[in-house]
Amino acid sequence: MKNLVVFFLLAILATSCKNETKTDNPVTKAENVFEDFEWVLGDWININTETRSFEHWEKSNDGSLVAYSITLRDQDTVFHEQMKMYEENGTLNLYVETVGDNPNPVVFTQKQDATHPFTFENPRNEFPSQIVYTNPEPKKIHAWVAGFIDSVPQKQEFYFVRVEE
Repeated sequence: MKNLVVFFLLAILATSCKNETKTDNPVTKAENVFEDFEWVLGDWININTETRSFEHWEKSNDGSLVAYSITLRDQDTVFHEQMKMYEENGTLNLYVETVGDNPNPVVFTQKQDATHPFTFENPRNEFPSQIVYTNPEPKKIHAWVAGFIDSVPQKQEFYFVRVEE
């Protein structure tokens, strides 16, 4: 009996120390890719003198991050877009589609050498050619879009605060 217990303990020890290569679970791998961006999840609001903007970010079933954004002037919708951050062939992409009469989908890729991880760009798109989100303080987003309109550099900034539930 004593030998049997020692055998089981050795078998357990041998299997627990076994060095084996595991294949990555696609969902786990996707979740790790987006780990640096999870601070953006939730509801955000930006109110200024002319408009109110709302953004909602959530994790989708496939592990990507999806969002919708809407801007209102009084009760009228002046801008609405849907976004999806996804990984494809080792590259993070941000798909942005304007909702409405003139949908204009554009895919931006993550800029690797940027100061902020949430920097996506598409130099072929005149405006915006760059989208940046930063988290300067907990519960705050400073975002901007930049590019060119009629060959003139432009930048629009947005300051969001987290909507508390």
